[in-house]
Amino acid sequence: MNGPHVVVIGGYLTEPLNYRPFRARLLERGAERVTQAPIHLPDWAIVSFAGMGPLLLRGARAIREARRASPLPVIVVGHSLGGIIARLATCESPLDGRVAAVADDVGCLVTLGTPHAFDPRIPWRHAAVRAVEHLDTSCPGARFAPRTSYLTVCSTMAPAVRRAPTRNAFHLFNRLLRDLVGETPGVAGDGLIGGDRCQLDGARHVELDDVLHGVVYGPWYGDEQAIERWWPVALEEWRRALEARAAPS
Repeated sequence: MNGPHVVVIGGYLTEPLNYRPFRARLLERGAERVTQAPIHLPDWAIVSFAGMGPLLLRGARAIREARRASPLPVIVVGHSLGGIIARLATCESPLDGRVAAVADDVGCLVTLGTPHAFDPRIPWRHAAVRAVEHLDTSCPGARFAPRTSYLTVCSTMAPAVRRAPTRNAFHLFNRLLRDLVGETPGVAGDGLIGGDRCQLDGARHVELDDVLHGVVYGPWYGDEQAIERWWPVALEEWRRALEARAAPS
């Protein structure tokens, strides 16, 4: 069997360039090809005004193009909000008038540090909150299993601290991001997303204890030591989905 074609959908305020080392590590571990969804900083900048719909379509286009180039359904790896975009792309119900329904092109959907739930107490019902509410209603949990497998990956490296000291601009920015997600008191996470918010009903789950959330500071989910623990599980789940599709109906 050929290795999978992998589509990477990056997280909030990232550029595809940020994931170049990650893509190389996946190729070293048996991915046939790795492509990146074309989502850039200007695209993230308009989310507050246009919602997640345009990103849904960009993610779906990357998945469709990868599937056309592959004899087998692809593995989609979504980091942070990239995991929400991946789920939206598979959903059959429109968000803000946009729908892609590419679940049949996806053999396994992997989310790394993705907030599948937000704190209901956060004051701003922003675009990502509305997108997750849409998914909870229209495409809850592992909606397309077993034809599409699901794997969620979280970390509990960072202790549950609501208000860490702000020592520089980076800490201030991270605090602002955490305020947009919300935190569960007493629950450790990856420094941004609490471990309880990264899980998805019906999905297989891998919990790490030594990585942080972001791609620009480490260690993170895409580093060597982290990939070694979740990538073999993703391959196993991808093969399980292929077997489910091949089984007599």
